[in-house]
Amino acid sequence: MNKDFAKKTKALFDSEVVAVKEAISTGIYVSYRPTGTKYERQDCLRVSSAGRCFCSHLLKDHNKFSATSRNTACTQPGCSCRRFLFAPGRPEDFGEFWLPKRRDFNREAYRMKCKCKHTHEEHVPYPSPFRCSARPCNCLAFSSASICAACDQRWEQHDTIFETEEERKNAGRQIREDWYPFSELPAMRDIALTGEGNPQVERLTDALPIQPLSQPTSSTSRPTNETNNTPFRPSGQ
Repeated sequence: MNKDFAKKTKALFDSEVVAVKEAISTGIYVSYRPTGTKYERQDCLRVSSAGRCFCSHLLKDHNKFSATSRNTACTQPGCSCRRFLFAPGRPEDFGEFWLPKRRDFNREAYRMKCKCKHTHEEHVPYPSPFRCSARPCNCLAFSSASICAACDQRWEQHDTIFETEEERKNAGRQIREDWYPFSELPAMRDIALTGEGNPQVERLTDALPIQPLSQPTSSTSRPTNETNNTPFRPSGQ
């Protein structure tokens, strides 16, 4: 019996649940989405107001997106960021579940890194392609050292998408409660929302339908760890 499955699942998706609740409240949906790939219909991550930008500041530190104003430039003094670009801030977002197990790992200090070994905060937030500002590094463009757990693409192959509820609805994407993680798998959705265990579900495969779903769903059922004790990463549509 995997006693920690429900607790770990909730912890993994807490920030995304907050993002959905904010979207329902404001009518503005913010997602981290791959571009130009077979996964372009999915949202790899749902982004809340506490999501961190490539410039290092939070979404709430940027201009508010609306149907009439699509300017999301950073409002912090001295920051050259012209547009909010989400920078995943957890090793789990890159499938690096082994990293937090290190004795010296500091979750608060963790930042996405470039192949040049410097973090996104050590690269200029404008203009693209975001050269490294750490000396004497001669890196001219940020190139993610890790790949997304949901789509296997690098950060620079994603975009941060702001949409109104009407725009998502017209595009055939999930809105409101249907945007919650695992919305097509009620048992898993409830675990992600509440953290309460279900004796019938000790891993994602326990919640999958016996017969394959007839239509594509919002989840990419792929493991993010070599074991079955870690929740899979679903991807909202």
